[in-house]
Amino acid sequence: MSSAPLLELSGVDLSYGPYRALFGVSFTVSARAAVALVGSNGSGKTSVARVVSGLVRARAGSIRFDGRDVTRWPAWRIARAGLVHVPEGRSVLGSLTVEENLLLGLEGLAGRHGGAGALERAYSMFPRLSDRRRQLAGTLSGGEQRMLALGRAVAVPEQLLVVDELSLGLSPTVVDEIFSGLREILASGTSLLVIEQHVERVLALAERVVVLAHGRVAGEGPAGELAGVLSSLRPSPGRPEPPTSAAGGGLA
Repeated sequence: MSSAPLLELSGVDLSYGPYRALFGVSFTVSARAAVALVGSNGSGKTSVARVVSGLVRARAGSIRFDGRDVTRWPAWRIARAGLVHVPEGRSVLGSLTVEENLLLGLEGLAGRHGGAGALERAYSMFPRLSDRRRQLAGTLSGGEQRMLALGRAVAVPEQLLVVDELSLGLSPTVVDEIFSGLREILASGTSLLVIEQHVERVLALAERVVVLAHGRVAGEGPAGELAGVLSSLRPSPGRPEPPTSAAGGGLA
């Protein structure tokens, strides 16, 4: 069996116009593993999610996924290869029902005979969605819309799921349900890269932690080895910080 990582970032730099967001970011995610990406607002967490999923292009460095260099691949091709990004926010189509949201693109990915099984995977993971399958997505609560966005991504099993701030602004009960779903996804064999400000939540799920600060990796390893760095992080209201100087600042 190959020991090569499933995802590998090597010296990745990223800019938004004149603003630098990432500076030489390097870390790996192994197959069938969960990695937590943590840091304060403006540290570069969301930028990492965008660059690995192809939504933005790295200025320098390389990104390898499943043994292939995907640095210059478009987002649709990376998604087809098995890396799915669930971005911050609700990311659902409010004028469609829950089931219609789940069915979007499902036939092409799962095949005509696999659609029912894919739906049942999503409903089994998030029973609330099954109860509301005929309800318009726009009328769901914020937490339910987050569940739907995640359920849509995992209806067809993928190799790596990148999830960005799923718990932001949600009640503890709903967050418990979402993280329970993530544990099921991990147990099914899908790797996870979880971006989360609430450190205590994600440390109960992830085997390894990558800490970002000002667009750079400030620490990486098992949570116990990073206790000093992690203790400095505090949950914040979720409002992104404004861009700082191009010379040393970062973007979220």
